[in-house]
Amino acid sequence: TEQLFFEVACKAPVVCVCRCSPTQKSLITQKVIKYTEKRVACVGDGGNDVGMILESNVGIGIVGKEGKQASLAADFSINQFSYLKRLLLWHGRQSYKRSSTLSQFIIHRGLIISVLQAVFSIIFYFVSIPIYNGYLMLGYATVYTSLPVFSIVLDEDTGVQ
Repeated sequence: TEQLFFEVACKAPVVCVCRCSPTQKSLITQKVIKYTEKRVACVGDGGNDVGMILESNVGIGIVGKEGKQASLAADFSINQFSYLKRLLLWHGRQSYKRSSTLSQFIIHRGLIISVLQAVFSIIFYFVSIPIYNGYLMLGYATVYTSLPVFSIVLDEDTGVQ
């Protein structure tokens, strides 16, 4: 019955859990992660949500009337529930932009190598000799691709804009 429940629940775009004990909330979070194998974000505003926030991949705590327990245990802390939309959209947009920038660098690296090899072959009457040896290609690919990776990894967001 548990498997059937979570198969149906995981087809929904959002699983909203309320009026449950803290143990039940964290258990549901564990099961949703287990059955979907996707990242889960949990939002809570009180001490009863701490277990759920800790079990999730991304915890968002709201400072509210119930105290700061949820916001202290969370990955992100916001003051009002209305800030949640901005937080999700901004960080989702930034993640998308970083991923697309990295894939463009990798595609351009491959295009540069391919075009140079094609021009070399055309100039020298389609001879099948590689223009670069393996170690030079490995070094070029590593150096050219490592800079954008480090710029994305070491990038720090200064807060929600």
